[in-house]
Amino acid sequence: MDQNPYRRKPSPISTTTTGGSNPLPTSELLPMKFLSFGTLKLTRTFTTCLILFSVLLAFSMIFHHHPSDPNRVMGFAEARVLDGRDYSNATTTNDSNDSDRLLGGLLATGFDEATCLSRYQSSLYRKPSPYKPSPYLLSKLRSYETLHKRCGPGTEPYKKALTQLDQDHIDNNGECKYVVWVSFSGLGNRILSLASVFLYALLTDRVLLVDRGKDMEDLFCEPFPDMSWLLPLDFPLMSQFDGLNQDSSRCYGHMLKNHVVDNDKTLSHLYLHLVHDYGDHDKMFFCQGDQTFIGKVPWLVVKTDNYFVPSLWLIPGFDEELDKMFPQKETVFHHLGRYLFHPTNQVWGLVTRYYEAYLSQADEKIGIQVRVFDVGAGPFQHVMDQISSCTRKEKLLPEVDTVIERSRRVTTPKKHKAVLVTSLNSGYSENLKSMYWEYPTLTGEVIGVHQPSQEGYQQTEKKMHNGKALAEMYLLSMTDSLVTSAWSTFGYVAQGLGGLKPWILYKPENRTAPDPACGRAMSMEPCFHAPPFYDCKAKTGVDTGKLVPHVRHCEDMSWGLKLGFLMDLYRSRRRLSIPKAIDTQTEEQLGVQEKRFRLFGVMRITEILAYFMVIVPVLLVIMVIFFGHDSYDQGNGFAKASRIIQIKPNVTSEDDSTLQRDQNPKDVSLLGGLLVPGFNKDMCLSRYQSHLYRKASPYKPSSYLISKLRAYEELHKRCGPGTKPYTNAERLLKPKQTGDPEPEGCKYVVWMEFSGLGNRIISIASAFLYAMLTDRVLLVEGGEQFSDLFCEPFLDTTWLLPKDFTLTNQFTGFAQHSPRCHGEMLKRKLINGSSVLSLSHLYLHLAHDYNDQDKMFFCEEDQSLLKNVPWLIMRTNNFFAPSLFLIPSFEEELGLMFPEKGTVFHHLGRYLFHPSNHVWGLVTRYYNAYLAKADERIGLQIRVFDEKSGVSPQVTKQILSCVQNEELLPKLSKPGEQQHKQPSEEEFKLKAVLVTSLTTGYYEILKTMYWENPTVTRDVIGIHQPSHEGHQQTEKLMHNRKAWAEMYLLSLTDKLVISAWSTFGYVAQGLGGLRAWILYKQENQTSLMNPPCGRAMSPDPCFHAPPYYDCKAKKGIDTGSVVPHVRHCEDISWGLKLVDNS
Repeated sequence: MDQNPYRRKPSPISTTTTGGSNPLPTSELLPMKFLSFGTLKLTRTFTTCLILFSVLLAFSMIFHHHPSDPNRVMGFAEARVLDGRDYSNATTTNDSNDSDRLLGGLLATGFDEATCLSRYQSSLYRKPSPYKPSPYLLSKLRSYETLHKRCGPGTEPYKKALTQLDQDHIDNNGECKYVVWVSFSGLGNRILSLASVFLYALLTDRVLLVDRGKDMEDLFCEPFPDMSWLLPLDFPLMSQFDGLNQDSSRCYGHMLKNHVVDNDKTLSHLYLHLVHDYGDHDKMFFCQGDQTFIGKVPWLVVKTDNYFVPSLWLIPGFDEELDKMFPQKETVFHHLGRYLFHPTNQVWGLVTRYYEAYLSQADEKIGIQVRVFDVGAGPFQHVMDQISSCTRKEKLLPEVDTVIERSRRVTTPKKHKAVLVTSLNSGYSENLKSMYWEYPTLTGEVIGVHQPSQEGYQQTEKKMHNGKALAEMYLLSMTDSLVTSAWSTFGYVAQGLGGLKPWILYKPENRTAPDPACGRAMSMEPCFHAPPFYDCKAKTGVDTGKLVPHVRHCEDMSWGLKLGFLMDLYRSRRRLSIPKAIDTQTEEQLGVQEKRFRLFGVMRITEILAYFMVIVPVLLVIMVIFFGHDSYDQGNGFAKASRIIQIKPNVTSEDDSTLQRDQNPKDVSLLGGLLVPGFNKDMCLSRYQSHLYRKASPYKPSSYLISKLRAYEELHKRCGPGTKPYTNAERLLKPKQTGDPEPEGCKYVVWMEFSGLGNRIISIASAFLYAMLTDRVLLVEGGEQFSDLFCEPFLDTTWLLPKDFTLTNQFTGFAQHSPRCHGEMLKRKLINGSSVLSLSHLYLHLAHDYNDQDKMFFCEEDQSLLKNVPWLIMRTNNFFAPSLFLIPSFEEELGLMFPEKGTVFHHLGRYLFHPSNHVWGLVTRYYNAYLAKADERIGLQIRVFDEKSGVSPQVTKQILSCVQNEELLPKLSKPGEQQHKQPSEEEFKLKAVLVTSLTTGYYEILKTMYWENPTVTRDVIGIHQPSHEGHQQTEKLMHNRKAWAEMYLLSLTDKLVISAWSTFGYVAQGLGGLRAWILYKQENQTSLMNPPCGRAMSPDPCFHAPPYYDCKAKKGIDTGSVVPHVRHCEDISWGLKLVDNS
């Protein structure tokens, strides 16, 4: 692409300039030729030698450097799941020098740091900017600060200048001149326009005063030392601000239009209307001649919503000064924005708390700013498609494997990317989050998606809305790669503050995703949306985007202007003044220069290439020397929040400090002997990997339980589906196949699929325990969906009931009044010692609605009858293990199996229920993306049974009261209590709270609360919720996958809060071996439970519908008071649960 639009390339076959001018003299051409060949040859030789030397040195260092050298310097330590390396402390303090702290000299020293923490802390959250402010800019800023201090509000010059406002015209300008910025439009526009006005003030030696509007002083710190930039509230013209427009009498454009401008007189003040709707006369502000008149006026009042900096470069009186201030022309807002805009402590708290809780531990941070201008409720599918297309094609985010869940052995997870989405709508982040949770990435990268707020619509009038908006702009600026939306000033601010060249999502037309979806910005500068197209000298229209190389049309708005970086090889043209650039130059003038510059351009390219080729090998040597082979992936220079908050990385998996390192690794993976080796690990990754994600259990399985499990496995292998004993036993179920079963035949208990997933899991565990006690083979109904959720627990056989099982068609008809129902037969007195011998099967109704006759199942006498029946078909949704402990013939056996009585489900659940690879992928992806690097994980399972709609205020209060009173989560600081210490003065804990609920309401409340307010302990709190299905959808496979994954994730937490009556919570606490805090069920929604929660006696579930019957005395009895290890439940007074004897 031609980098200078004011020349044509000369003909390559002629030395004569275009238009018939004289040919290039041979005396001038020959030296250039020889210079070209000699210089290029010398450059090639020199470059080759350096490259060879550097490469040889690099290879020497690589092959002689010992990777285990203990003295080598390590990179940033990262907490990585399943990484066996030992990391000491990830904290890095930024104490190199004041250069980074002062942003290369942009900032002045001497401020009270406590009053504006962001001023000197912002550098700790970003990589050092590659763009250094020029010495001339720094001198201009120091000079301005002196001017502002001398002329600012309250000074004598300011007071004298105020008196001029009482006059229409003045005789002299006075000591100081001012430009007043009027607060106007949305926050992004205000920031950009204020930066523009400040630059204008620098150029014209004026003092900038800022109309505070509704919230400016709540959002930004004072940028200038020892003097406020805020316009005093008693400013005489303040009351006129709201009414200022194009028709105001002192509007410069209006005066020009009506020919009332008198160049011989100096006005006391002038209004400049530079809003997007300004007219041609208003745009004369950008002409040199008009600047001469305007420059005499002591008070300028400016209302604008534009970033008009690009057009300042086109004013001849300013371009040289701007060149000296900004040699890198695309850095204007980057430098001025970081100089001016320091969030107040309240806003900075929003920034740092969110960064530390959700972004700080990621290897790479991706920002996606979504602004949709279409009318209607989102999210829009075409916008989602556009985001996905852009981030994948530009390699910002990896593609996902939507075809198949690939079985892989666990390796160290690759890069962890945190995606920060900002949008008024939560739909886009939810879609991204779900996609990267439900499917693995093709690259193996871990993707976490976060969105701070979703306000629904722009609410510029609200302080907290604007505070969050500023915080989100700032957070986006801290990312490593950024995607922004076309036309959005929100994104412009973020990219400028961060020094980022974003990928811009082009504006869709007709609700269709554009192709390409996005494009890389030429620079980090904002776009001037409403520039003038006028040649002030020629007094005619002109394309101002083609006058100089560094002012170009915007990528996202074809008529807009922006400052863009162009690699200028023609240095003699770099400083062309505006008039020279505009003036027509003859091709005769350009032809000779072109040939000279082409030669030096080639030489310049060769020189740059040589430097590049030399530097790369040298950097390789440095990396080897200082980092070694094993540390190339230890960090990428990204600034970590741990640099300032000293969060210790959570050492997970094999490096978990809580793992028993003196155990044999084989024993650890086999859960103390519960599991057996020999399974195909790739077919069920969770079986031998689960121990990597949680602490070692304090509860050890007894040797007797282990021997019983091994004996059961042999029984199941001998009698399971497909074996001869199974075939013989099933034959008894078919018509005309009656009589005594074979002496060595096998007996079975068939669990019928029933109720929700939590109930199914705890009832299967109960049925399995009963099977072990009665030497029966457990077979479970469930089909393909069941196998999609759970792996096979028994080696070389299956526990799934065959689809062609003889009685399958009768299952739906089995009920309490079925002829073969045990309770019904007792009721009709059809069962006794002799009659049972002729029965091939019995139906056991042990669901929550069972009657007194059904409950006789728990009597010794009935058990002696049932043991003779080959097939028992069981329907239950209960964890009935506690009542098995009250059957005399089982009591001793159970005591040997479970010396710690409250661990029945803990051991059996971990033995039986291994998530399938589909579900295990959901577990591990979520854990690695959101929980792995926390110092502590808190589980919060919320299930409200009597909630009609929305979020219950009483339940919310109950949750907060519980977690704070029990010190699971810290309380919030009251206003004024927060101490403004340097963050590195003490260590912080990063606590990740995993919320599971059918609604997002409670999650949003907690997330917002811990984002908006600091904690008294200064701990960092991140709130996460995997899904929010709205209502229970047991019939849906993905719903059940996610439910099972969430139960398992809750079981991986360190502390757990569950809801009363919920089997979902029971499963989580049992698998995790956790004594949860139980949120008591509220009897009504008008009063708060006191206490709001209580600690569970044991990890075991509650039996919700136990029998109250003394089988021996044949009378009612409180079965919760018979033996010390069977007690009433904490959450259901009539329920029973197993507890330890102590």
